[in-house]
Amino acid sequence: MAESRKQMSLVIKPKVYENMTEGLHNVTITKVEDLGLQETNFGTKDRARIVFTASDQKDKEGKAVDIFMTVTKSLHSKSQLGKLLAALKIPVGAEFDLNDVVGTKAQIVVQHNEKDGKTFANVASVIPVSKKPESF
Repeated sequence: MAESRKQMSLVIKPKVYENMTEGLHNVTITKVEDLGLQETNFGTKDRARIVFTASDQKDKEGKAVDIFMTVTKSLHSKSQLGKLLAALKIPVGAEFDLNDVVGTKAQIVVQHNEKDGKTFANVASVIPVSKKPESF
């Protein structure tokens, strides 16, 4: 005879991220995550996530707001990663350690898009900052 146990509630809610507002933001690349192989509309691709942290926007708890850019690990000049590195004026040889972008300061233009009733913040463009000390 199976012993019955009282089941504890296990409620799972979707993670809610506070979107970065639309427009121009001062950011620092704070993290790079290896996402491994992922299915895309163009087949299986080796992907990575780049985390940009705003220095000019805080969430309700006073923490800096993050925005994510997911890229295919390709250094081709027409790839999203290739375009990002070119925009940041980061020279790339035959190989590149993506962790080298951590700490890079930039400005980004954020654009909101709606899908399935949810609003997503996306990096529309990246602008390098000068090499002199910045206030952010």
